[in-house]
Amino acid sequence: MEYRRTTLLDDVVPSADETRDDDLPVNPLSHLIITIKVLNNAAKATLSDILSALEMIEVLREGSAIVSISGADLYALDCVLFGHEPWQENVVDTDNAVRALSLILPFGRVLYDPNECLPATRRGELSLRQTVDIADTNYDGYIYQVETVELLDATPKQHLKYTTINYTPSATGEGDVDLPIGLDYAGILLWGTTVPTGTSWTTTIDKLTFLVDNVEKYVRSVNWESLHGSFINRLAPAGAWGEKIHVENLAAAYTQNADTAPEQQVDTDLVNYAYVDFDPLHDDSYLFKSAGVSDLALRIDAGDTNATRIVPVQLKAVG
Repeated sequence: MEYRRTTLLDDVVPSADETRDDDLPVNPLSHLIITIKVLNNAAKATLSDILSALEMIEVLREGSAIVSISGADLYALDCVLFGHEPWQENVVDTDNAVRALSLILPFGRVLYDPNECLPATRRGELSLRQTVDIADTNYDGYIYQVETVELLDATPKQHLKYTTINYTPSATGEGDVDLPIGLDYAGILLWGTTVPTGTSWTTTIDKLTFLVDNVEKYVRSVNWESLHGSFINRLAPAGAWGEKIHVENLAAAYTQNADTAPEQQVDTDLVNYAYVDFDPLHDDSYLFKSAGVSDLALRIDAGDTNATRIVPVQLKAVG
């Protein structure tokens, strides 16, 4: 077995916000490495700022989406699949400091797996589409790189498919979101606008139920806090880049020793995410097979009417 890692796009510097299409290699593909490079603009760019530069990534086969996901959601999916947060370097509060972050766009749940990757394609059949924002809050000077990892002798049985569903509840309370039918489900990534923070317990996704032909399966009225907690517990460590509070003893009336005061963290950078896991043992024994199902939905009990994103993580058979 041999793999080939190749640079597809090398330090591209867009002059304006753009959507760009590029052909991908014809050999079986394990994954792409997408690197975002920016400069701090006055203040330190947060992780959220940097990820917002990559507004949407799509992988299209003959015009049909295999992947459709934002940079922020891809970061969260990387956390789910690989068990750790992608790392940043030079996280400093200096104007024009160089910043970089690499994301993996996987076609299999295990990288370099010849049984689970994109199959070989014809020239021009497979393309990468990226929608980028070159300057926004706390960053500018956007540059990006894309590298591809081909598995030259692979004959895969299946590959990942994950595309985004946008949903905004029309009212608080229960509402159903239709899910695609026909493929096996490895999981569902969830993002909600409102989550418990400060002194409020309000959540956009308050409770969640998985419905198969209107019958409750797998998860029934599960709470956001617990579902999010299970997602966070997959990581080691979690919340590495969350903004933190450090106590400084400047006020005359302040009595706590600043050197020994406990560190406080407002929220992790993944506070808006949760994951429904249909492969908890990593052996496919709990995969949900949706072939033959007539109706498939998530029932969301909404605490407010803000936006949510739902990313089904599916497995598509080759052939």
